[in-house]
Amino acid sequence: SAKRKLDEIRKLPTGRADGADKRYEDALAALLPTLLYPELDFAEAQVRTCSGVSIRDLIFYNTRVEPFLGDLGRDYDSRQIIFEMKNVQSVSREDIDQLHRYLPPAIGRFGVIVTRNELPSARQKQVVDLWSSRRVAIIGITDVDLAQMVEVFETKQRKPVEVLLKKYLEFQRLLPN
Repeated sequence: SAKRKLDEIRKLPTGRADGADKRYEDALAALLPTLLYPELDFAEAQVRTCSGVSIRDLIFYNTRVEPFLGDLGRDYDSRQIIFEMKNVQSVSREDIDQLHRYLPPAIGRFGVIVTRNELPSARQKQVVDLWSSRRVAIIGITDVDLAQMVEVFETKQRKPVEVLLKKYLEFQRLLPN
């Protein structure tokens, strides 16, 4: 169930010790497609580029059935949406740069970094700077957000994709005029 996967994620220590990072990615690769279907579909985990150099953690096809997803398709050319998973206490500059590199024009300029805690202010500034210079949008999803997604999924109060919308709106509030 979604609650069991969330509990599994919450119990994992941050970092790589004893394969915690791999278990984190595997649990999210099972949970997120369940939560986000049918709005995001055809999820595929560990997608390599042709050269095999880059590995995108999780990619969804953007169905654009929700107005928000249609906006992402129009505003960021996001035919697909990449989720990069980081089982870390605090996201680094390199983590944001990595996700940015994974957003070529053929996929789109919108990505999600899934991590344990909110992006630190320096990382928030970094994603705002990416938007200002390249019109790339990167939002962060935390354990708290995952819990909210599971809650609305289980209770059927809302669609879990609406948590992504909420995080995107919070990101937009950070942008310059």
